[in-house]
Amino acid sequence: MGDQLQAAGSELTDRTNVITGKLKQIYRKSVLPVEKRYKYDYFYESPLLTDVEFDAKPQVLLVGQYSVGKTSFIRYLLGRDFPGQRIGPEPTTDRFTVLINGPEERTIPGNALSVHPDLPFRGLERFGVSFLSRFEGSQMPSSVLRSVTLVDTPGILSGEKQRTNRGYDFTKVVSWFAERADLIILLFDAHKLDISDELKGAIDVLKGHEDKIRCILNKADQIDRQQLMRVYGALLWSLGKTMTSPEVARVYVGSFWQEPLKNLDNSELFEMEEKDLMKDLAVLPRQSAVRKINELVKRIRKVKTLAYIIGHLKAQMPNLMGKEKKQQKLIADLPNVFRTILKKFNLAPGDFPDIAGFSSKLRDTKFAEFSTLSQKQIDALDFVLNNDIPALMEQLPSEKDSPETLRAKMGGSPSMASVPVPSTGNKYGKQENYESNPFGYSQDDTAHYWALQDSADRLKQSFEALGPEGGYLPTAKARDVLVKTGLNKDQLRQIWNLSDMDRDGLFDHEEYVVAMFLCDAVIQKGRPIPAELPQSVVPPSKRHLMN
Repeated sequence: MGDQLQAAGSELTDRTNVITGKLKQIYRKSVLPVEKRYKYDYFYESPLLTDVEFDAKPQVLLVGQYSVGKTSFIRYLLGRDFPGQRIGPEPTTDRFTVLINGPEERTIPGNALSVHPDLPFRGLERFGVSFLSRFEGSQMPSSVLRSVTLVDTPGILSGEKQRTNRGYDFTKVVSWFAERADLIILLFDAHKLDISDELKGAIDVLKGHEDKIRCILNKADQIDRQQLMRVYGALLWSLGKTMTSPEVARVYVGSFWQEPLKNLDNSELFEMEEKDLMKDLAVLPRQSAVRKINELVKRIRKVKTLAYIIGHLKAQMPNLMGKEKKQQKLIADLPNVFRTILKKFNLAPGDFPDIAGFSSKLRDTKFAEFSTLSQKQIDALDFVLNNDIPALMEQLPSEKDSPETLRAKMGGSPSMASVPVPSTGNKYGKQENYESNPFGYSQDDTAHYWALQDSADRLKQSFEALGPEGGYLPTAKARDVLVKTGLNKDQLRQIWNLSDMDRDGLFDHEEYVVAMFLCDAVIQKGRPIPAELPQSVVPPSKRHLMN
């Protein structure tokens, strides 16, 4: 793991703080009163938000059956052991563990975590002492944990026995963490793809958070290429039956720990998959502001729909006699009630609560005590969705920005907040370029020779100074570098098309070197920009993309 986290630019920090402050203001002024009026915390089992939730670092939640490598994956990210770590083939992690940054290594009991004024875990008190005794914090100084919080979960077993012995509702706790997580990682073992009842229950409560979910097929280096193809297909089939979303889940394949691969047949595939996953993790802090906006918008839409439901049920109640009978009739006819409300107020079906769970909650209430619909509060929520939130989105970087406004939004400092990612070393069976000869490859070795290797060595320091995230320069930074060369827009467009060989809109070190070479050829030597790159200029690792 990188030795230290890239320091956040002051403007970037200020922008995030400004957006977070405005979200708090919007919530307290327009959303919180509606939540209290219509008992949002009761019906959705989601406590009212405090400032700590808005200020919290991005959270990564790891879920999976026992011995799939959740704890080993966390250790790989951190680059070291952590307090309270338990790793083994048997079900070793028997509790929810939150990994947080701190000056000293120690474990923190769950009861203390749940009342800590600076941590967003107060809402876990509702799950009782049985859960809090199985909840702990692991504090340690870490460059990774300065930017994100990691949540390790107990390994899931099959059968009903474990579920009844937990002493708390596992799926409800997972749902609580999922609602607050920025990224949810589902891990599967290549040797056991069965999805148990409890794992299916945990996946079911992730409904509505599909945009956060990433799946990992771990330990894939222990099977050969043909077996991997079959296992991958079987996993997608199982997920298709379990996850209700019609979109195919993104599955990363590989071996996500520090040990060398046991089978090198698929090493290149595993390396590319790991880079993609680490890119997702590295940019979490940069995406923190937009994720907070997204989560608040989802919450507002649910609050607004709940207000219409409660207001409608209240309006249907008689003034004097027959209240209990009318209430029972409305609960029994809830699907039609939902359809009526949906059509009358032009609401989205996805914003409605689950009918079965909502019916159960309604049976323990008295409709006559419900609050009437407040159009003023509904109008305030609509104003937030139509005006306040779009105004906040304007403060985030977009393709409409000029280089000047983009720099202002992204922060003037070249170093941005990002999560350092693991250094793979020789994990994938690769040796250093010059291990066989300290002076590199000769031109006769066309498979390995790269004409720009000397330039790559020389430009490595300047590339790192630009603050790459997960090994990649974001589009805005890469564009700024090219703009500063003084070349015209058409020339820069051609250079970009030639340099961005994998067409991901980002520059890795090799693509950056090619771009600088092309700029230098035009500026210093007056050469025309070629229609295509010569084979010797294309990095060996990218040549398969040019065929």
